[in-house]
Amino acid sequence: MSKAPAPVKEKRTWKERFSDYVTNDGPKAAFIFVWVLGNFAVIFSEYYIWAVPNSIAPHNEAVFGFLGHGVAVARSCASGIKLNSALLLLTVLRNFLSWLRGTFVGTYLPLDKNIIFHRYIAAVVAVLTAFHMGAHFVNYKNISSAKTIADLKVLGYPSSGSVPTAFQLAFTSTPGATGHIVAIVMVLMYSSAIKYIRGPMFNVFWFTHHLFVVYFIMLCFHGYPGVLETPTFWCWAIGPMALYALERTMRVCRGNQDTILQLAVAHPSKVLELQMKKPSFLYKPGQYLFLNCPYIAEYEWHPFTITSAPEEDYVSVHIRIVGDWTGDLWNFLNPNKKLGVVQENLISAPDGKSIFRIDGPYGAASEEVFGFKTVVLAAAGIGVTPFGSILKSIRYKIEMAGQSQITKVYFYWISRDKNSFEWFSEVLAALEHENLNNFLEIHTYLTGNLSVDEIRNVMYGMDEEADQITGLQSPTHFGRPNWTQIFDELAVKHAGTDVAVFFCGPRVLSKELYRQCVKHTSTKLKTKFIYHKENF
Repeated sequence: MSKAPAPVKEKRTWKERFSDYVTNDGPKAAFIFVWVLGNFAVIFSEYYIWAVPNSIAPHNEAVFGFLGHGVAVARSCASGIKLNSALLLLTVLRNFLSWLRGTFVGTYLPLDKNIIFHRYIAAVVAVLTAFHMGAHFVNYKNISSAKTIADLKVLGYPSSGSVPTAFQLAFTSTPGATGHIVAIVMVLMYSSAIKYIRGPMFNVFWFTHHLFVVYFIMLCFHGYPGVLETPTFWCWAIGPMALYALERTMRVCRGNQDTILQLAVAHPSKVLELQMKKPSFLYKPGQYLFLNCPYIAEYEWHPFTITSAPEEDYVSVHIRIVGDWTGDLWNFLNPNKKLGVVQENLISAPDGKSIFRIDGPYGAASEEVFGFKTVVLAAAGIGVTPFGSILKSIRYKIEMAGQSQITKVYFYWISRDKNSFEWFSEVLAALEHENLNNFLEIHTYLTGNLSVDEIRNVMYGMDEEADQITGLQSPTHFGRPNWTQIFDELAVKHAGTDVAVFFCGPRVLSKELYRQCVKHTSTKLKTKFIYHKENF
């Protein structure tokens, strides 16, 4: 990039700071605010109904007089659990969220943060469940302390019989038994979702997470026989559950359509490229799909970013070999552990089942790239995959129409392994050659060490046109990018415009780029850096 003068440090008013903040965090902050407000409204209104004498539920005054704050805490937490359990399902409806992305609603909702919000909501459910259970244990103690069954008439108990023990209430009653089942299910689901278990043992995470079906069924029956109030969990859950059932039906129908493995290519650094054909599969650059290999695992579906362009007659993904499933896939398709083409034109696996099943495509942050004129594409390692599709699509648009709606692209690729640059070298070289109006700047950064021979080759080839590491005209930089300097120059060079920054890679680098976007979004220069992060 040609050097531009660094921007003068500016003092911003609170209104300017707020405006700059809204550029990247407005939808997220608004959503969290509404969500928190909704939780407060639901939880504290329910607490008020049970703890404060009122005309809405006059009977509750007597119940509160007997059980105290235990009943108010239990009921208010239950209301919060109902609300958040419904939201939990909505955050994982991939088809629904992809459809929303194409509507005006997608502009105002942080759809790319759906998994993050899923975790936030799950954490709130866990906290509310702990308080709900603790409050009910106090209630059970108070109920079991009654001298006669007649003392429990205010709670709706029959006038005859014996006073139940705390153990009976907690483990043999419908609410107690279903509640403990839900608690066990939650422990299994939450523990298997921990990063260090989910990554290397994805199948454990996948199967235990489907215990959510048990979770919802148990909660639908949890309130019976309705001693304190009529059970209403099903009212909150029926809508999201119906949408989820429709979602799964769509996934099954699409996933069962025939898929042909046209080509499997083993790249350096243990990356496997799959080129597949599925006539019904239509997608946009930057989207992702779910891949299933029945021969390896019948029920496991894994997400991968699409690396081919819609203009090509196949759909491809690049898979980095980490974990059990990808390891099994590598051994299955590349038993001889060689580089280059390892499989061609496979329809079925050795057991007669389909070689692959594809579900998707699904929307992702990167597909919004064509809505901007100036874009920064930053990738680390295998995180380059979504930009492979985008750069290929730009290339085809230039070849067919002589232009692209994107007028300037800054492409940054950081890798510790020099062989990784081979994955998309052909696409990058073609784009460099056809660089219409100098719309593309390529910046590759090598952070790993070179051998003595490699250093010697680089030294001897310094006078040649092509870079010795990538084979491109653009030189390879050694070390990490100076992001502050890069954004300083971009802020001045593109003053008065919106610059979209798309990133796919590790969280540490994502935080740095986000910080640079916030820091360099300038009201005075009227430059906006709009940050988009691909889930990695």
